[in-house]
Amino acid sequence: MTTPLRRTALAFITALLLFGASAPVHASLQEDINRGYVLIDQWRFEEAEAHTRSLMDKYPKSGDVTFLLARVVFYQGDYARSLDLLKQVEDSASTVKEFKQLVAQTHEATRGMVSRESDHFILSYTDGPDSVLVPYALDALEKSYAVLGDILGHHPKRKVRVEIYPSREPFSRISPLTFKDIMTSGTVALCKYNRLMLISPGSLVRGYNWLDTLSHEYVHFLLSSKSHNNVPLWLHEGIAKYLETRWRGDPKHLTPIMETVLANGLDNDYLIDFEAMMPSFAKLKTAEDVQLAYAEVATMVQYLVELKGLEGLEALVAGLKDGSPVGDVLNRLLQKNLDRFQDDWKAYMKTQKLKRIPGLTVIKFQFKNKRENGTAEDEEGERALIESRRARDLTLLGDILKSRDHVQAAIIEYRKAISESDTLSPVLYNKLADTYMLTNEYGEAEALLKKSLDYYPQFPTTLTNLGEVAFLRKDYKAARDYYVKAENLNPFNPGVHLRLIRIYAALGENALKEEQENRLALIQ
Repeated sequence: MTTPLRRTALAFITALLLFGASAPVHASLQEDINRGYVLIDQWRFEEAEAHTRSLMDKYPKSGDVTFLLARVVFYQGDYARSLDLLKQVEDSASTVKEFKQLVAQTHEATRGMVSRESDHFILSYTDGPDSVLVPYALDALEKSYAVLGDILGHHPKRKVRVEIYPSREPFSRISPLTFKDIMTSGTVALCKYNRLMLISPGSLVRGYNWLDTLSHEYVHFLLSSKSHNNVPLWLHEGIAKYLETRWRGDPKHLTPIMETVLANGLDNDYLIDFEAMMPSFAKLKTAEDVQLAYAEVATMVQYLVELKGLEGLEALVAGLKDGSPVGDVLNRLLQKNLDRFQDDWKAYMKTQKLKRIPGLTVIKFQFKNKRENGTAEDEEGERALIESRRARDLTLLGDILKSRDHVQAAIIEYRKAISESDTLSPVLYNKLADTYMLTNEYGEAEALLKKSLDYYPQFPTTLTNLGEVAFLRKDYKAARDYYVKAENLNPFNPGVHLRLIRIYAALGENALKEEQENRLALIQ
């Protein structure tokens, strides 16, 4: 979910040795090479390509120019060509070795992918079940292109490359993120190397909010290209978080957990400063710190928009294009320096009546051991999300009783588990609600599920259970709405498609029914 800050291109260039050149690089050539790296660093890839091609015509045997061309070609998405060019470059420098490794690993991770194109995007993915993602992804991306492009005043002319990786293993090999970063922060996507990259929701037990995540990363792409990569990290993430839901017409950017941790942070004077956010939110120590950092920077953008509207947001990004520091641009726009802006933001947030919900916790991702396994939520894996040992033990007892058809006894144990839990666990709420449904206590189940949905609006099990309550009541329109939301989070749950097939049949929507049948066939 992060895009790195603008690097200092000169520092990178001076770290390079002469890559197999037969003679020292002349000053004029070195300046030309430096210019190429600056253009890449500024995300001016078309200019970098034209500049580098002209250098190749003048210096066809220069290892430095060949290496520069290999980088340009890599950023254009031609990994095989980049790899071939790098064979001509000596790898005595660590920078060259590292880049060769990145290109080789990217080529290996993507060479089996297939691609589908829309008007403005090229989507690459692994053929098979991940094919089901294509219509969802391209729809969200094209809506993002229109909506976000209008807000930020930037519509890329070339098609934007998007890569969906089947699991966290290849994703971690081609990104700066480690397994630990992914698991701690919940970062499953990046905008880097002139493309968007994310992990397929099919590799997680419950999927995740991957469509908003795609839009979030596209905001990063727009910011990097529009500003010549001069937007600082905190503002990058703040704008991306603030705008990530706009593609679907929803201006709400704070989740309940973000609102809660920010309210607590402001009260307790515990905030993540800009320096601690570097080099990436994914490197923060805890998932709660990640949520707090997002809440801070998203509400800073909210404050900016409150003062100057979305036009002010676009003006801020445009003002950074010439390399001006963000503090200077803020000063011109708001007559506030960065310190004053932060102080005024704190005062503004204390007037916003943030909701604080005790017991909320960050729901950590659960990755499947293998893609073909874990298509349904297993009981042991779900219990692992319950933090209290006592509550887990009571839940286990409830699960055993329910499996033996002692439903009323199971309800008692689940209620005890909820009372013993220090956190508002959506797992416990869903287990109890599901058991109420077995006894036809739909009112009890619905009330419990809606309460849990207020706490965790992106928890797919809650949405499917609410859909099931509506379905059993023959309220097919309400059932459809819940199941479609669940489907968007996890298109790999066959039960959701099966239910939607029956719902569309009941509503007489035969075209949508057939579409669901096709999607179900893709994941089976």
